[in-house]
Amino acid sequence: MRPLPVLLLLLLLGGCRYTFWPLIPPEAPFPDRVQVMGRLEPEGEAARAVLVVRRWPEPNYLELRWYADEELIEERSLWVETVGELEVRFPAEAGRFHRLLVVVAGRPVLQLDLGEPNLPPPPAAPSPAPGEGSEN
Repeated sequence: MRPLPVLLLLLLLGGCRYTFWPLIPPEAPFPDRVQVMGRLEPEGEAARAVLVVRRWPEPNYLELRWYADEELIEERSLWVETVGELEVRFPAEAGRFHRLLVVVAGRPVLQLDLGEPNLPPPPAAPSPAPGEGSEN
């Protein structure tokens, strides 16, 4: 057996190992994200929203949009610089469905609901076609 073809074959096969170089891709940093948690509680003629800012990468506005049923009632903007707890009160009518939408940089990050939404009734069951359904 000739050593030259074997040597060439070993060189070619050894080069295949580095085809997908680098073998381990570089790690990408995890993006800084906003994390806001909260709760909405009724207080007589008002509603109290307690918001806990857990992650806040840079100072920015926290926009609050207060809805009664589907109508926008009030908008507020709060300047937030660091993590912490915020407390805000909104007017709330008894018997209506209220929603607080928390928006940061144009993106909704949290939605809190108070009450029960006014949902449409479920669709009626289909009636049997004439001549079907009775076995007389």
